[in-house]
Amino acid sequence: MGNSYFRFKQFTIHQDNCAMKVTTDACLFGAWVNSKLPSTETLLDIGAGTGLLSLMLSQNRLVKVDAIEIESACHGQLCQNIDGSHFNSIINPILGDIKDWETETPYQTIVSNPPFYEKQLRSDQAGVNLARHADGLTIYSMFTHVKRLMSSQGFFYVLMPFYRKTECLDMASQFELFPTSIADVKQSPFHDPFRVMVQFSATTGNAETETIIIKKNASDYADAFKLLLAPYYLNL
Repeated sequence: MGNSYFRFKQFTIHQDNCAMKVTTDACLFGAWVNSKLPSTETLLDIGAGTGLLSLMLSQNRLVKVDAIEIESACHGQLCQNIDGSHFNSIINPILGDIKDWETETPYQTIVSNPPFYEKQLRSDQAGVNLARHADGLTIYSMFTHVKRLMSSQGFFYVLMPFYRKTECLDMASQFELFPTSIADVKQSPFHDPFRVMVQFSATTGNAETETIIIKKNASDYADAFKLLLAPYYLNL
């Protein structure tokens, strides 16, 4: 996935100006979220990057998306990808910081594939640090703004490293946001989980839990993965 572009069935992601490229787990996250959304949504994509999630979640639905990205070069690529798609009339690319973003009408859905790492080995490239590290958007800050911007009946979806699962769930509870669906992600049946996808709401209840495996062997995707990604991947 290190190419300058990644072609899907209904859109193309150019990524040469973005520090964070298209990844398999981000594609899975977009497909997983899309499988849970009603047909009509107002949606906020925090840290939109290349626009991958915004474009995936605009496919085959009526939706109004605000896609906010803080890094200027990546925002330019976000605009390029949106403008080159069939969904350019329903996705609004915003250059800015979520901390400064205001809305008159709370969002029904908020999604984020946020910076993963805190206090870990850093790159010498500022754009990579901003995309990968949580200096600009900590978990606490993320939930602060999700709570501020989300409808009381809305949902928040987040993709995190598995090792931060407990931290994420504990932080959400401080903001009275509760998991309604949790999916642990494994590279194969023989690997430990390396990502977790969580759907949060303001309503308490028992969370549905599942494990999604990306590949059942070295050469073939697992059936559940193929079912989720079939609307997007060219080879499925």
